[in-house]
Amino acid sequence: MKKKQLSQSNRPAKTFKLGRACQFCGEPIADQERASKTHCTRYRDEFGVIHDCKRKKHQLKTQLQEDVLLDFSARHRESKRQIEKLIAAHGDLVTTEVLVAYNVNPGDNLSYDYHSGLLYSKMLGYKIISNPNLNTHKIEKHDNS
Repeated sequence: MKKKQLSQSNRPAKTFKLGRACQFCGEPIADQERASKTHCTRYRDEFGVIHDCKRKKHQLKTQLQEDVLLDFSARHRESKRQIEKLIAAHGDLVTTEVLVAYNVNPGDNLSYDYHSGLLYSKMLGYKIISNPNLNTHKIEKHDNS
């Protein structure tokens, strides 16, 4: 069975006597809308941009955590690029001074392990094996890149 299309002239005019408004942007919500409606209706503007107040409101709740995660990821990608430059210039066995010069910090790692006096730092795509007695660092590529 087909639904009948009501023309705009047959619909009653929207009223705003209850004073309900969107929780995000403050736009009024018509009295004829559902009583549980708390946000504006999604719409697409003339430029094709979708406006969705409910999604924007909930997105702001997690914005801080996402910013921290993006900074963390960017720092590790930059460390990987620096390690690749370091290996190309100096090889895979370097001193602490070379690591400092290339701004690579084995303490800024994804995970680490300390075994037999050696520190194993897993970075993005690489593993750095540090010997604190000799101040040398062996850089190995690993498959978790």
